[in-house]
Amino acid sequence: MLIIFIISVSFLIYHLVGYGLLLSFFNLFKKPIADVEISDYPTITVLCPAFNEEDIIEEKIHSFLDLDYPKDKIDMIVISDDSTDRTHEIVNRYTEKNNIRLVIQKPRKGKQSGHNLVEPGIKSDYVLSTDANSIFQRDAAKELVRTMLSDENICMVSGVLKLVSENNQDSGEGLYWQYESWLKKLESKFYSIIGSNGSIYLIKREYFTQIHPASVDDFERTLHVIKQNKIAKYNQKAVVVEKVTGKATEEIGRKIRIITQQLFCLQRNISVLNFTKNFKIAFILISHKIIRWLLPVFSLLMLISNIFLFNFMLFKFILLGQILIYILGLVELIMEKKGEGYRILKLFAYFIAMNYSAIVAFIDFLKGKQYATWDIIRK
Repeated sequence: MLIIFIISVSFLIYHLVGYGLLLSFFNLFKKPIADVEISDYPTITVLCPAFNEEDIIEEKIHSFLDLDYPKDKIDMIVISDDSTDRTHEIVNRYTEKNNIRLVIQKPRKGKQSGHNLVEPGIKSDYVLSTDANSIFQRDAAKELVRTMLSDENICMVSGVLKLVSENNQDSGEGLYWQYESWLKKLESKFYSIIGSNGSIYLIKREYFTQIHPASVDDFERTLHVIKQNKIAKYNQKAVVVEKVTGKATEEIGRKIRIITQQLFCLQRNISVLNFTKNFKIAFILISHKIIRWLLPVFSLLMLISNIFLFNFMLFKFILLGQILIYILGLVELIMEKKGEGYRILKLFAYFIAMNYSAIVAFIDFLKGKQYATWDIIRK
């Protein structure tokens, strides 16, 4: 049991801290990518899928119109997934005098089907994929292009999702994204990221192809680029802003869907785990994604083995600490269901919610359950 405990703790520590520190060490010997000046701006088509986004779509459009990028080189297609609110009405206010077009997908099929619908007609040099609730900062497009042009092997560039909270409420998702951003920064400098931010990424047109309708495109398109011996990078200066969810319970459904989709994506692109073909990518995928999906297993093994080691004083304190974390997390989840909760307990609740989501996602994956559409959780 001691060996099982040590192995479980080692994987947890490696994923949460050790992996990042190891990349930091490797990056000490890496030269930073030099910034490039853009002399000839490439053309960009911005794709913005939307479903019932009447509360945010106008702000999104304004952030697009305010982009510091030549207006004759960039346009936006809002792909409504058969919205039933005022989304169409609002978008149509801007379609006559601006580089904005509304495409309505009927019946509702989801984001990836929307991408597939408009893909054949895209003639630009690059495609910039974004979400309706992700508000562009002014230099976002220019920064993505700057990184793209720095190396001919770069075929995809991810920007940064910055989460802002209302009334100091944060489900733990904000801290999670800070951790994700830290890893993406390190992976980008080391070699390549293995997953972009779906809220903002730029991809060369020739790599923006038809995709599985139940895919999670920010992950699968990155894997497609990598499989063709190209790389994806991360630019911290290309930023979109979203409001963070206040409850871990609101994140569960979304996380289940995303993890399930990612498992199917990896299954379709399993060759990226070939160590002999690309050791760096396999190393990053296992360390960043696969071990994360297995965290519930390691957490459970740590708890069970700890129970058998209860006779030792040190393990008594560790077990009590684990039990306390689970109890406080469950209390917070229950309180959130009642519309209450305590900020200090949200991280524990988020940890339990994410472990639960990973377990359910793996079961859905084994059942062959696919997700193509989903409902927004913003109120």
